[in-house]
Amino acid sequence: MIGDIIGKNSGLFLDLAVYSVIAENNAGQYYPDYAFNHPLFTDGMKIYSDSKVSDFINSITRDQSLAFLDGWNERQDHSKKIYISYDSTNKNCQAGDIDFVEYGHPKEDTGAPVINYSVAYDGNNAKPLYYEDYPGSIVDVSQLQYTLEKAGGYGYKNVGFILDRGYFSKENIHYMDKCGYEFVIMMK
Repeated sequence: MIGDIIGKNSGLFLDLAVYSVIAENNAGQYYPDYAFNHPLFTDGMKIYSDSKVSDFINSITRDQSLAFLDGWNERQDHSKKIYISYDSTNKNCQAGDIDFVEYGHPKEDTGAPVINYSVAYDGNNAKPLYYEDYPGSIVDVSQLQYTLEKAGGYGYKNVGFILDRGYFSKENIHYMDKCGYEFVIMMK
């Protein structure tokens, strides 16, 4: 699936994914040191420079990311009951002019604009299902309904949600009931 979406650099894509898991790091400048000491998926186990890594990551389009998420979720077993554990966090950003970086309510306020991102995964087997990034000014409680719609859009029908207290609101509880989703949510 990665080869169909990414093309000839799919080996580098897989190497970077494995690097981020094994090294518990995603800093591109350390990838060449990692690559020197580990087996690689690239043709001929070629080690790429940190500038090639940066160029490659910048070349991945939003459409490619969405194509991967669509394909990944299409391959999941939609007939079984699953529990989607969903959580989000935010990061202060100093990267400059990025359209969805906005001032908001970060967990650690440094006075910088913020990016929010979230991950939904199958709580039965800890398999990631989808992720989202959204503007820093949007609070968790207001993002949940979009997430529920996304789960339905990917074809998950027999599903329950596991949520922390950041999503607790009367509106969200009523919306989950309206959608027919079971849920466990921590109260404030």
